[in-house]
Amino acid sequence: MRGQGGATRLELAVAAILTALLAGLLLERLSAYQAESERVAAKQLISSLRAALAVRSVQAVTRGGEGALIAFAHENPMSWLQKMPENYLGEYYSAQNLPQEAGNWYFDRTAQTLVYRPSARKSFSSGIQKVLIFKVKLVGVPDPLNASGRKEGITGLVLDQLLDESSATNNIAVTMPRQNFSEKN
Repeated sequence: MRGQGGATRLELAVAAILTALLAGLLLERLSAYQAESERVAAKQLISSLRAALAVRSVQAVTRGGEGALIAFAHENPMSWLQKMPENYLGEYYSAQNLPQEAGNWYFDRTAQTLVYRPSARKSFSSGIQKVLIFKVKLVGVPDPLNASGRKEGITGLVLDQLLDESSATNNIAVTMPRQNFSEKN
């Protein structure tokens, strides 16, 4: 009768394969959680900026009317926050100097847009979105007391998401928001 000699090579190979498969599944799951946490952090920051915009808009209207709103629309939205996010790189005036680092926010002074480059490939939508671009825009709302709806009465500001990077770098305002990054999602 032989004593126990330990695991055979086949048993070691099977154990190594199972360990590798489990490690791969774990890494894939962790990657999905990382992407989701990045998406949630970006949405939370935009929600904070939109809340700050609402407060500042009311203050601007009460102090200076529509002229104050127009001036306010050209400010860097990050300046409205009490504390800047750790992944905020600052303001840039030249398209040549724009950072290419993923996972960071910056303000493009030329296009007056707030830009975020996601670090996780599949953080937003179907993984094809390379940047998130937001712009403060002045909007007019028809006066509810005017039945014809022709005269714009109430004016306000919105932090709108732009469609693509070319609309921001060419300094063209695009009014159609991305539906995959609204506060409703």
